[in-house]
Amino acid sequence: MKNFLTFILLLSVATSCNLINPAEPAPSYLQIDTIALTTDYATQGSASHKIRDAWIYLDNQLVGAYELPCRIPVLSTGEHSLSVRGGVWLNGISAMHLQYSFYEFIDRTITLEPGQVNHLSNLSTTYISGLTFALNEDFSGLYSFEKSDDSPVGMVAEFDAANAFEGGYGVVRVDTGMYNFEVKSKEMTLPNNGTNVYLEMNYKNSATFQVLLQATDIFGNVINNNVLTVNPREEWNKIYIELKPAMQLTTTATRFRVLFGMQRTDATTKENFFFDNVKVIYN
Repeated sequence: MKNFLTFILLLSVATSCNLINPAEPAPSYLQIDTIALTTDYATQGSASHKIRDAWIYLDNQLVGAYELPCRIPVLSTGEHSLSVRGGVWLNGISAMHLQYSFYEFIDRTITLEPGQVNHLSNLSTTYISGLTFALNEDFSGLYSFEKSDDSPVGMVAEFDAANAFEGGYGVVRVDTGMYNFEVKSKEMTLPNNGTNVYLEMNYKNSATFQVLLQATDIFGNVINNNVLTVNPREEWNKIYIELKPAMQLTTTATRFRVLFGMQRTDATTKENFFFDNVKVIYN
């Protein structure tokens, strides 16, 4: 009798456990390997990008941001609307994941089934409509960078395939005995009212250089504000740099130039700084 009661008790506990912890449903999976970019070259320039993350929405609700490539579980079934937007590293910093608002959402309707993998291939985004490309320099012809007055060397356009990223590129070659360089873009009129403004560019460099934003205020005063220090890269890299914080340091300015420069105390080495697809974009 005691053994029978013990069996009843154990069965009751096991049944209660199943009621408290019911079997979890099997998830569906979304898999994204890459996100590409398509551009109208004549108005938007190169389609080079460095989309590192996928920001995923299901039925307009954020699922999360995931480093590519990714495979993520989703506890939904049936037909759903899916939206994906590309994400980048803001200012090239790996800890600053930015949903890049200048890229369009990629929208699809998908059907989710438990245990099944939805492989979302051939995902490609575009720039959103309504953007202004205040600077779009690909160094394919006449280019918009000139040396500053106190710089011993300027930027030149070259077409050497051994160094090229996409066709022509701009390069600053700092020789031994040179302690600095500074080059500046054409002057741009930019909205200084909190609007998002980004600098995109491809680059490679043998030494550290600075990105600065030169502002001219309503009184004609010229102020150079530091934006970012860029570390050396042996291979071509793409970076997305936010200009709005530097712009707002000079609140009355609407005329700006992008500057690239370097200063050093040891001039015993030769250094090279390569640039391509330099864009300043706002909406």
